[in-house]
Parts: sequence; structure tokens; C-alpha cells
Amino acid sequence: MRWGAALALAFVLLFPATASAFYGYGAQIVSADFARGEQGDAATVFAAISADGRYVAIQARARNFFADDDPDPPGKYRAGGIFRFDLASKDLEKVADGDLFDEATNSFIRRGATNPSISADGRYIAFATAESLVPADGNDHVDVYVRDMNVTSNAPGAYDLVSARDGGDVPASYDPASVPTPGSEPGSDVSRGVAISADGRKVAFRTDVASDLPASGAVDVPAGQIFVRDRAADTTTLVTAKRDPGTGAMTVAPAGGAIGAALSADGSTVAWTGGNAGDQTRFLLGETPEPSFLYYLWRRVGDGPAAPTRRITGVADPDDPACPPGKSSNFDQTSTGSCYGPLTDQEANRTSISGQLPALSGDGYTVAFLTGSGPRPLAFTGPGLDLFVTRMGPGLSRKQATVELTRDTVGTDAATASPLGSIAMSADGRYLALTTVRTEFVLPALQLLGEPRPVPGPRELYVVDLLGGTIERATRSYAEGDIGADVLNGPTLSADGSRIAFASFAADLFFGDANQTSDAFVVERQPEPGSVLPTPPPGAGAESTIEASAGGPQIAVRARVRKGGVVELLVSVPAAGGVRAAARGLAGRPQRARTLATDNARARGTKRSTVKLILRPVDRYLGELRREGSMRARATVTYVAARGGRKATVSRSIVFQTEVGNGRRESRG
Repeated sequence: MRWGAALALAFVLLFPATASAFYGYGAQIVSADFARGEQGDAATVFAAISADGRYVAIQARARNFFADDDPDPPGKYRAGGIFRFDLASKDLEKVADGDLFDEATNSFIRRGATNPSISADGRYIAFATAESLVPADGNDHVDVYVRDMNVTSNAPGAYDLVSARDGGDVPASYDPASVPTPGSEPGSDVSRGVAISADGRKVAFRTDVASDLPASGAVDVPAGQIFVRDRAADTTTLVTAKRDPGTGAMTVAPAGGAIGAALSADGSTVAWTGGNAGDQTRFLLGETPEPSFLYYLWRRVGDGPAAPTRRITGVADPDDPACPPGKSSNFDQTSTGSCYGPLTDQEANRTSISGQLPALSGDGYTVAFLTGSGPRPLAFTGPGLDLFVTRMGPGLSRKQATVELTRDTVGTDAATASPLGSIAMSADGRYLALTTVRTEFVLPALQLLGEPRPVPGPRELYVVDLLGGTIERATRSYAEGDIGADVLNGPTLSADGSRIAFASFAADLFFGDANQTSDAFVVERQPEPGSVLPTPPPGAGAESTIEASAGGPQIAVRARVRKGGVVELLVSVPAAGGVRAAARGLAGRPQRARTLATDNARARGTKRSTVKLILRPVDRYLGELRREGSMRARATVTYVAARGGRKATVSRSIVFQTEVGNGRRESRG
């Protein structure tokens, strides 16, 4: 989307159309070694999916993911690390080692790799670690690296030091921490999932202690700076620069105050959460920029050193050309006018945003953010974080470009008043992934697709379609019920939003989950039944076979129409495991996608066998079937191997019919 489409975007959001998307049941586990048939033996806490949707970089503490020829160091052990999972081949590769411990005492020795971000094609993975991965890195501080997965880990060029001085590859120097932490001295770090550009060339990182970056003659640059490293040009550029209050021009002096940063996929734009905003961007007369307050800030570094730092939202609107220069305003919670911004309060005034980052589209212009402040002039909406989206294109004021998407309610009803936990955006700027316990969304800006969870419980994953104006729950158990445990904050999306990676404690996202800890998963958007189904084949009893799936277990499905609106499925599976089928189609009043029939069975033995499943519409839709004579649906068949949880899924169109070959309608028996 181009910035000029901001008003059209707002119109779509306020008057949503019907969108067709469906995330099915269960999920593909990606924190597993499919070659060994093993889940991780310890928690996986984060998953970053590549823009092309093929690779997932996971952060895990599992000790059983290391290759047989990659043993622990003598007398020590590694608590996992970062690994890359290939959704096409099901291969799992190590990116970098995790924390290192003494085997005899279990005492901590060194911080390992954390906070992965992955390039669009999955080749490059950025992360932070205290392990020295290049010869020049001789300090004990945490530094930022990029791994090239096309190079063997022990070969030259496998790792590139990112937290290096401008103009070369000399490692940064850091001020020692006031309290020494051997093996984990603070230095530079990255925000997980959003630190690397699509081509892997640029990385945004922050400093946690004073340093000599980008090219100081001493370790005198304060902590809390954001830098962008161009790995091809060997340049390190300061992002958190001070603004000259007299001329309005940007300087090269460091301002600091940042606690995290996101980089757009094209590498042009950085958005961050931080303080010292008054030193970095324009404030209006009447505002009091307290240095310790946190703000959402934005800078298009691709436009060069003169590019200004701007606020994404707030109580004031310096971007409004109708706000007279030099005008002093009283920034209360209820006044309106050209100088007033989209919010009643500064974005962190009611609820902390210290754990939040703005989410960026691939070009950096579309921004989504969470805040506890309400839309001006509504003084109070509730204590939880809510979702807004804005456009940062030139000529757009903050009020003009900002749309409120969700609203917390005052009270204790978890269904409507639970905060949102985190957000992520697809590179095309269309889809958002968010986590929340909330099950009802009270604003008309987003239409809820599908059935809501009856009672609020664990934190779940939702997907917002900004173009369609819809929100949909993307996590359901493989048995078509509600998941039983939390989705962790920090989902990530492929470039087109068709695949979402996340971590969860839920043990019912795939059949056979038995490690009793958090795992990483991927869900995939499928066409909504009813909008894409082909015309039914002529004649009852039509049969077809579908083979699935490349890189996984091979299954075949045959379908036959039987009497009384029954569809019989014959599923050929390679070995013992669970088989489940669910048929969804348009039904009910109002008519929308609903589950019409389900069945499940188990295959036994070690050889290929055939399992029969019977799909019979549930009673509430039989009357509708008798009236219409037929109902189209999409049947999804899932097979999960008993050994290792390997899964294959087939989705195909079927028809429930009351007429079977002889021209007569079968009555309900």
C-alpha cells in the first residue's frame, strides 16, 4: 500500500467487507527433529518465519536437537540455542549454540544465542550472543551476529559480526557493567523477529551499556542507542540522533533512551520504543517532554542523515500543517483542534509499553502499535493495551492517518477487557497477528470471523485483515476444540500473511504432543469454504483420490457419496497413527462457514492400511440439507503418525446429497 491510500484504508476499516480466510484446526509443529521423530526435550520460546514462508528460526532450550557429530564440549552442556526448521524438507539445522553450563555443578558459564530474526529467503539469521564466533571478537560482552546458512558453521564466513565499528569489522568496545556478570556482560542486542532486512544486508541493534559506536575515540557513547549496520558496506549508522532545537536539523550527537527497535523489510525505516524523545524530535509549545517517558518513534534512515525522527502517535500532532508554528496549547484530555493528536494521553501514560514495539510494513510506512491511551477526546477506555494502525507518509497528519481497531472496556469482563499482548505485521502491510485472552471485539472496525471461544481462557492467536476489516482466531485444537494453554507473545508472519509462526504451551495443537512444555508451531491460511469450492461433479457417488504431502507422510483419500447425505472417506495411511476428518461449509442463519460433520479413527500396525471415516451432517443442519437437496463443503483430513507426530493434511471439496443416483430424495432414516 502506498501512503496516499491512507484515507481509503480508513474507509475499509470502518466499513468492512466479508473476507474469506480460515486457519483450520491444529498446527504444524516446527520445534521437532523429524529425522529422529522427537520433540524438543525442553521449552521453545520463540519462532520467526521467513517472508517466503519456508523457514522458521526457533529459539529453544532443547538438548536433543544437536546433530550426532556435534557433541557438547567436555565437562559442559549447551541448553539449546537457535535452530532453523525447513517446512518443505522438515530438516532442522543449528544456527548457533545456546547457553553454556558446567555439567558437574549446573552453574552458568556463558550466554548463548537468543532473539533470532530471519531474512526473506531464510538464508541469513540475526541474533545476539556472548559467544565469540569470529576471531576478532575477544570480549566477554554480548554482541550481535548474522549467520549465513549457506556456509558450514565451522567455515570462514559462516558468522558476520554486526556490532562493529563504522567503516570496518573492528568489534565494538563497551563500558564494564557496574555489577560484573561473567559470561553475559551487556553489550549490544537485537529485538527478536524484526531486526534484519529482507535481503539480509541490514540489521538494527541497540546498545545496553556505553560503547565506542559508531566510531568514537573512546567508550563514551551512552547506552540505549539504536544503530543500523550495513553488512555489505561495513557501515554502522546512528539512528537515535539528537535534533538541533534551533534549526530543526538532525545532528550526529547520540540521544539514547531506546529499549528496542524494529527494522522494515526494505531496510529503509526504523521504529523504536524509547525515551529522551524531546532531544530527538519536535514537540509543540505546551508539551512537557519528560525524558523518562517512553514514546513510539520512527525514522526513515534510508533517506539519509537529514531524515527527521518523528512520533508515531501521541497527544500532540506536529505533522498537522494546520497547527500554527509557535502556538501554545493546553494538552488536556478533552480539547480538540489542529495541534491535538489522536490520543488523549501520551502512549505510555496509562499502561506501560516497555515490552512493546511498533510493527512495520515492508516499506516502513504502515505502522501498527499498542497503547492504553484512548482516542481523543474519549478520556478513558480501560486499562488494557489496544490496537491502532497509522500511515507515516508525507502530508498525513497523525489524526488523519490513524485508525482505532480495538477498544478495551471498563470493567472486569475478560471477554472484552483483556489487554492485547503483542503485534506483528506482514510485509505487504495487510495482515496483523496479535495475542490476547479477549474473545469479543466491541468496535465495528473489525468483524469477527468464525465462532468465538465460549469462555475466555488461555491467550490465543488472532489475525487481522486490514483490507477486509476482519479479525479471526487462528488457534484451535486438532480435535476442533479450544486450545488448552497460552500462546506466547511474539508471533511472526510470512510476507503475505499466509503463514504465522508462534510458540505455545498448548498440548492439543497437534496429535501426539507429549513433552509438556512450550513448542513452536506454524498455522496456514486456507480458502474459506463456500467461496472457492468448484461445482459438484455430475452424478452421485463421484470418487476422487488426492495424494499428500511432499516431504511428509504420504496419504491418499477417496470420497463416495452415500444415502442420507453421508460422505464416506477411505484414507490410505503409511503406518499407525490418528486420522481425523472435518467438513466445513456455508450453513445456518446467518449463513456462514460452519463445521457440518466430523469423524476420527486410528490406524494400527507398521504397514500401509486404509481407514474408513463417515461424515454425517450433525442434526442441526439436516433440515437445511433436506430443503436444499445438497450442501457443498470442504473436508480436511489430517493424519498424524503415532511415532514422532509427523503430520499430513489433505483438503478437498465434497458434496452432501439427499439424492443418490435414482432421482429420489432420501428422507431422514
